[in-house]
Amino acid sequence: MTTWLAMAALFVFAVLMVLSAAQFYAVSQRGDPASWAILLPMPFYLYAVGAIWWSLRRIAHGSGFAPSVARLLRRVGLALFAGGIVEVFGLNLYTYLTVGRSIYELDITAIVIGVVGVGLYAVADLINRAGEMREELDSFI
Repeated sequence: MTTWLAMAALFVFAVLMVLSAAQFYAVSQRGDPASWAILLPMPFYLYAVGAIWWSLRRIAHGSGFAPSVARLLRRVGLALFAGGIVEVFGLNLYTYLTVGRSIYELDITAIVIGVVGVGLYAVADLINRAGEMREELDSFI
């Protein structure tokens, strides 16, 4: 099942890359400096989806409690947290600096994404501990 999830994550990542490129092109054609603000969190979210794909791939190959999976989940958590922070504060700050006023409202979705990122960071620590306990139990056999 994890193999299918990894393939689905790869498909989502590929679609997001194409859509991001199209969005970058559309914003570059507009010429409005405030339009670039909506693209600020995009690299963080793309990195998070790519890292999720990579971690699901590792889990499918049998390394569920490996330190590399915990490290990838920690990176996903940090990327989601950074993307949420940039989306909440960066959009408004960028438009304030370029246009002179904030044109975006606070988005509860971005705040939730940031909190989920912090949660994933904590889960990565649990995976590290589980891997250490597994090694300790394997040493008894």
